Amino acid sequence: MTSFELQFADGRVTGRGTDVIGVFTIKGDYESATGKVAWVKQYLGKHRVLYTGMPDGEGCILGTWTVEMDGVTNKGPFLLKPELPRPTGDEPIHEIQAGGGRRPPPA
Repeated sequence: MTSFELQFADGRVTGRGTDVIGVFTIKGDYESATGKVAWVKQYLGKHRVLYTGMPDGEGCILGTWTVEMDGVTNKGPFLLKPELPRPTGDEPIHEIQAGGGRRPPPA
């Protein structure tokens, strides 16, 4: 798959992109309390794919895609890993206290 965009805001998931099948849009929902997500990837002028998943605890979304075409249902796993910027080395260091608290950076 090529790069695509996903936005999460106010319980809604939206996005767009292009892959080997074609151009698509994404629309769906997420639960902020659990992280559960469900969205539809709609290929323009073509079929749609339903995605359902949950956070995996490592910053990714793990779940199942489902597509129905011509009376046949196909399913498979998916894993979405966000693309994060590479560290530059200039990021501040944050000290972590025992018990999960965080000290504010020195003034």
